Order: sequence, then structure tokens, then C-alpha cells
Amino acid sequence: MANMKRFPSCVALLADQVGSRRTDRDATHPKLLDALDMVNSRVAAIDDLRVTVGDELQGVYGSLGEALAASHLLRAELYGAVELRFGLGGGEVAVVDRERGIQDGSAWWNARAAVEAVEQLAQDPGFSGTRTGIVDDREVANPLTSATVRLVDAQLARLRSGARESLYSLMLGLDNRTAAERAGISPSANSQRINNNDLRVLTDAIEALSRLP
Repeated sequence: MANMKRFPSCVALLADQVGSRRTDRDATHPKLLDALDMVNSRVAAIDDLRVTVGDELQGVYGSLGEALAASHLLRAELYGAVELRFGLGGGEVAVVDRERGIQDGSAWWNARAAVEAVEQLAQDPGFSGTRTGIVDDREVANPLTSATVRLVDAQLARLRSGARESLYSLMLGLDNRTAAERAGISPSANSQRINNNDLRVLTDAIEALSRLP
């Protein structure tokens, strides 16, 4: 165990599917794999996002911002196909068995606690749209982060599918014309979606969260 690889300050991401027992896994699993490939190509990770046991996903990131960026991109890519909840745990990760992908450490304990807590919180009145939990033991942790992330979750929960599509285009950095073509609407209609739903403010918040240490 003396040669065990350790990451003393990182963020573990654990995700599970909301209502997975009511989901056609044969139809959704290929979409999930494609989405994971896309996120892994865009967000740097210590250990790329991957499917583990049952309906769970996991990955390890060097910062909370990278973990949040991965979660927001994955949710946007899978909107309408697979709904996910996330537990993000800040702490230490130890690679017990690299070949079999077995890991341990406080980051994983915290991620498990976070995903269980957010599942419970979403059952409370006024918190039904909450999908992201954070438990962070690191010195760089910011106490305002959890509340900010819940605000983003609440705004995402209010958006209709068209607005979510326009938001995703903003997150990808697409210009208005390209975003409109992607959505099959006019540039003016896409601009209306952005303005009526305050999507630039929401995109700025998501971007700011992605820069957290």
C-alpha cells in the first residue's frame, strides 16, 4: 500500500440517474456513452467520467470548477433523454487498484454523502429541481458555492426544452446564427429565447462556477 497513488486535493464526481427504473436503458445507454465521450473531450480530468455499477457514473477532477463544468455539460447534452443527480466531494482520492478502477478516500465518501443528501433535499417542498450536492473538506472550499449551485439548478428546472437548447448553445460558445440553425429556428427567435429567459446571466453563472478551485 506504500506505493498507492494518491491525489491529496481533488474533487470526486458521483452521478446517478433519476428514475432509472422507469428508463429504457437499451435506448438511453448509447446516448449516455456518447455524452460521456463529449464531456471527457472538453473537460480535463484526473480520471475521466465513466459508467460504473448499475446506473452510476464517476470521475475525478483537479478542481470543483472542472467537476461542475462536467456536470453541467453532461446534463445539457442529455436533456430530454437522461436526467442525472450529482454528488461532488472535495478531499483525497487514493487509487487502490488502477487496473480495476478501484478508488477510495475522503473525496469519495463526501461525494456519496452529497448525492444522498441532494436526493433527500429534492423531496422537500421548494427544492424539487435540486440536482447537485456538494460536500467539500478542502481548504479552498467556498461556503457560498452550494447555495449558488442550487440557484443554478432552480433556474435550469424552470426552463422549457427550447430555452434549454439555446442555453446549451451559449455554453458551447456558438454564435446566434449557428445556434439558431442548430435549433431549427430563426436567429431572432433564438435571441428572444435568450433574452426572455435571462440565459446570458445563467451562462455567466455556470461559467463562473467552472473556474472555482
